[in-house]
Amino acid sequence: MLNKPLMPVAEALAQICEMLPLLPAEQCDVTEGLGRHLAQDVVAEITHPAAHISAMDGYAVAASSGLNSGTIYNVIGEAAAGNPFSGRIGQGEAIRIFTGAYLCAGADTILIQEEIETLSAGHITITKTAQAGQFVRPEGLDFTAGNCLLPAGKCLTARDITLAALAGCKTIQVRRRPQIGILSSGDELVSPGERPQIGQLINSNSLFLHQLVTLSGGTAVDFGIIRDKKGALIKAVEAAGPLDLLVTTGGASVGDHDHIVSDIMAADGGQIAFWKIAMRPGKPLIFGKIGNTALLGLPGNPVSAGVCGLVFLYPALQSMLGDQLTPRHANAVLATPLPANDRRQDYLRAYFVTQDDGSIVVTPAPQQDSSMLRTFAKADCLIVRPPYAPEASDGTIVPILPFPPGI
Repeated sequence: MLNKPLMPVAEALAQICEMLPLLPAEQCDVTEGLGRHLAQDVVAEITHPAAHISAMDGYAVAASSGLNSGTIYNVIGEAAAGNPFSGRIGQGEAIRIFTGAYLCAGADTILIQEEIETLSAGHITITKTAQAGQFVRPEGLDFTAGNCLLPAGKCLTARDITLAALAGCKTIQVRRRPQIGILSSGDELVSPGERPQIGQLINSNSLFLHQLVTLSGGTAVDFGIIRDKKGALIKAVEAAGPLDLLVTTGGASVGDHDHIVSDIMAADGGQIAFWKIAMRPGKPLIFGKIGNTALLGLPGNPVSAGVCGLVFLYPALQSMLGDQLTPRHANAVLATPLPANDRRQDYLRAYFVTQDDGSIVVTPAPQQDSSMLRTFAKADCLIVRPPYAPEASDGTIVPILPFPPGI
């Protein structure tokens, strides 16, 4: 295994997504749908608007009665939103109408109140010639019953659930939230909030991964920190409940104090699908199974763990939730030159700005050391440099991986 060639990033990601199952559907009240992923299309159950309605305050008339300046109408009733006029208007008749009210039978045009003069009680005249059908929102202008409003796989926003509710949907079918265990390995680690002593480091990896999982639609289960001891991972998994995926950080290299690989191989049913990726940062990445639990082993370096979380864990969660709709990569114009790349796919922390013409200009951070979490936190995206990419001058189009919202 040590002498195997490094696996390309795309091949590794494809294997991860293929081995992790699409999660089953469950019913969810539409009011609880924010951030959930649809398992089936949302189809309108009702039509909106349900009838022709007025877009303005004014008077509803029949165009056939005449719409020229000076035309006189007899006002026979009133309609407001929620209180329609139940009768029918005839030639020369009108009803007072307010925004959002249904048009009554016989009406097809709205005369706005600013262009109406009251002649006497119950009689009005037009002061400006009107157009037939003006200021009427037709039935079904927004959508009609049976229209597909939201496609399966979509992660629901506040606007989406508002639309589904307006369309008459009380419940929706969504994917079950993936249960993702998060565990860090290392004698040097202390939990966030603790003051590190000499030789210790705050465990920021679990915190980042917890937020990534949550913002991606999963449920993060924190298993804390295990020490650099043989069998520690096996004991942690045995104590865990059912998980869709266990994500570890640290212990993935080949040092005397790295035991993730040996624990996987020593566990009943343990297997390694692949180990070590042709990427920078994040080379010592592992994917396999420990017992019945899928395991994704990320490096312990905070920036490496973060980059691998974005490159592998985030799309893996999307795959499990059936989300093939969210675009990941974009193209940008390079603001500063870059040297030629070596055999590993490089992910450079970078900042981008969108120009007035819509083009994106990206600038790599001046320092790319994988220990610099501050640079990672300030970045907007990762510039993706494929293996053996040639030298790139400023103005070159390069692929970038923008950070997902909130991450």
